[in-house]
Amino acid sequence: GARGSVVVSPEFQSMNQDFNSLEWCDATLLAININRSNPGVCDEVRVRARWPDGRQATVCFSEAYGCSALMNFGVLGDEGIEFAMVDDDEPGLADLLDRWKAVGYPLSGLKCFRIETSSTGSVILIYARTWRIENQPMADAVP
Repeated sequence: GARGSVVVSPEFQSMNQDFNSLEWCDATLLAININRSNPGVCDEVRVRARWPDGRQATVCFSEAYGCSALMNFGVLGDEGIEFAMVDDDEPGLADLLDRWKAVGYPLSGLKCFRIETSSTGSVILIYARTWRIENQPMADAVP
């Protein structure tokens, strides 16, 4: 459907820049977890990654409203991430917003987070309002 111009708040602009500036290029995708244990109340998508310097982290997308993963398997080797970005022009975002609006619940603040891999050409789209990083201790860290 047609979309009007959207005013982007400084907080959202900052959120986009922060997400886009993570060390995605040459990071490794380790796992994706979709948490629907409390549907509609706590819908989360978690992406576990190993950054180029070897640190591991989980990027948690909260207030998720959808996820699309077009993935290819069977390649021996790490699932290298080519890039990740906030993609406000992803057609799936407009479709999702239109579907919710049609049932009388217009969503605000929803973003599309796109992750593309270099190893298998996979594309993961996560539609969520917010994200955060949950750092994991290093393997040799002393508790």
